[in-house]
Amino acid sequence: MRLPRTLALSVLLGACAPLIGQQVSTTFAPAPVGSLAVAAENRVENAPYHPQPGDLCICDDFNRFRHAVYRLAGTAAPTHVCMVIADRDGKPAVLDIGGPKLITSKVLIMDVEMRFLTYPGDIQVRRLKQPLTPEQSRELTEFAYAQEGKGFALSRVILQGTPLSARKGLRKTLFAKTDFNRTRWFCSEIVVAAGTRAQIFNPREVFANATYPRDLAFDETINLSTLYHPASMWSPNPARPALEHSASMK
Repeated sequence: MRLPRTLALSVLLGACAPLIGQQVSTTFAPAPVGSLAVAAENRVENAPYHPQPGDLCICDDFNRFRHAVYRLAGTAAPTHVCMVIADRDGKPAVLDIGGPKLITSKVLIMDVEMRFLTYPGDIQVRRLKQPLTPEQSRELTEFAYAQEGKGFALSRVILQGTPLSARKGLRKTLFAKTDFNRTRWFCSEIVVAAGTRAQIFNPREVFANATYPRDLAFDETINLSTLYHPASMWSPNPARPALEHSASMK
């Protein structure tokens, strides 16, 4: 049985739901957070992961129903994305959306390691090729804290499944945009807004209301290869192989 397109996209972006004026340090502690399986010539090596502001954290819980819904909606896994920031103490954190229930999910700022270790699935990381300047990192942090506690944009997610969506065609040309002061957000939308505020993304090429997690992961619809390294599988243990699900996420 085919699901209605509106319901499909509601479930799709629903999966995205699992400091102003203050000086922020942008130097993170040297201790790594797990490791990344990084391609090196003809092999894959495990390298310590040192989170840096602007890194993209791309997640998938391998829920078969959710994957099917993504396909019906014209996209695919991964199903969630968040962004590394520096918190007010200069420690690595993630700007994310989550909560025990979809409808009550909120924007949160959470320790990177805690978020990674408690996520019920695989995580890939796209590292910035060029670290942010201190000013860019401050902009990112200030934006994140200004959004903290805001709710999940369920009604706008439902709108994505109607002809009013700004994702494709003439409506994208006319209405795709990036707002910076939404009262509610979905995951890829707030990540694009945060990255644009920090001058990572070009606002004429990447639009928050027309971007899904997969768009930020694999350079298929939005080419971020000049800004980011390819996605690398994360492991909590530097000595642990991290290759098991890398193919299935793409």
